[in-house]
Amino acid sequence: MQLIFIFFKPYFFFAYIAAYGISQNLEGIGLFGLLNNIHDPDFPLPILNLSPVAGVKIIAGLLFVLLAPLALMLVRGGFILGKKAGIAMLAIVLLPGVLSLLGISMSLVLFIPNEFHLGAGYIGGFWSNGTSFLIAFMWGWAAIMMVANVFKSQKFKHAYDHLWCLLTLVGCMYLVVDSQAKSHEESKVRTNAIIGKYLDFYNDRYTVLNSLCEANLALAMQEKNICERARSIFNTLPPEITQSEPEFRRYGDSWLANIPSKDDIERLNSSVCSHRDGSKICQETPVELLINSQELGDKVLIPTSGQTERLRRLYGKLNSEVENVTRSKEHTHLKYFLFCVICFIAGGKAATSSISFVGENNMKSRSWSRKIAFSIFFNIWFFVWLIRGNFGQPSASKL
Repeated sequence: MQLIFIFFKPYFFFAYIAAYGISQNLEGIGLFGLLNNIHDPDFPLPILNLSPVAGVKIIAGLLFVLLAPLALMLVRGGFILGKKAGIAMLAIVLLPGVLSLLGISMSLVLFIPNEFHLGAGYIGGFWSNGTSFLIAFMWGWAAIMMVANVFKSQKFKHAYDHLWCLLTLVGCMYLVVDSQAKSHEESKVRTNAIIGKYLDFYNDRYTVLNSLCEANLALAMQEKNICERARSIFNTLPPEITQSEPEFRRYGDSWLANIPSKDDIERLNSSVCSHRDGSKICQETPVELLINSQELGDKVLIPTSGQTERLRRLYGKLNSEVENVTRSKEHTHLKYFLFCVICFIAGGKAATSSISFVGENNMKSRSWSRKIAFSIFFNIWFFVWLIRGNFGQPSASKL
């Protein structure tokens, strides 16, 4: 049993590395929790598991089981091309296991990622994604080789070439989608920057108004409602300015409810800024925040209602752009699975090219269905044996 474990060890590590890439992108689209979350019978909702090891082991086990029929189909595909090609493919498939028995295998644990990102935005490491793409490519080569061995016709190869040519459309659409994602990100940054300037302007103006209300008791009694709103805004805005990340700032528009009415703003600006002493505390609206050229040179104590309406629209725009960027990140993870499909199709194209070397009339035929069924049964048994705890968890994968 120990020799069997040593022989299959590099294949399981190979599947384990690929499982991290699949797990990371399932996490990006919100599906990894189905395999990795903790389900407590005493708690109605699944509990978030910060460690991905449980889910990764399940996916790795499934990939490991699928490596058995893949190996047989690869060897079978080699023998379809000829005896020498079959022997060479058999040697390539058995090489990692034989080297492991001889104690010469590489330390594949070093290729297992040492970090796992929760949420969307990170598609995984080079080795984990590259391994999954390689598996998809090999499945494409083996599967199309089996199908081509049934038809043995150039028409099948030419028909498959049409599918291969359609991948150029995928490349074109990827260019468009990638450009849109960058546009959403740039627009989000610009909108957030404008809102930040507005918050600084509003904070400065309502700080002045709050100080004026505290210093002028007559004004505080006459404009009691406005002064109370100014005090509320004065206490609320600083934290909103500090939280400058768009993902947090998009929810920070509740303070706008304390803005005085349009008539109150116009009356206050007119009464304060028209006096000689009051005009010193009034200020022109920054050029980058002007709504129209008519506001140029006008001094105000607090921003006009037009500025407030524009700020409301900017908050709505920022919320929409953050949603667009979030969807773009999720689409990035979907593109990962799309590229897995492309790798499968590319493997099929490599298979039709391999057939061209020997010609359709020279392809060999023989059924290996019994061997494939036996291999699947054996690997299912071995996978169950691993899950029951007889396989040690690599220390490098523990987070």
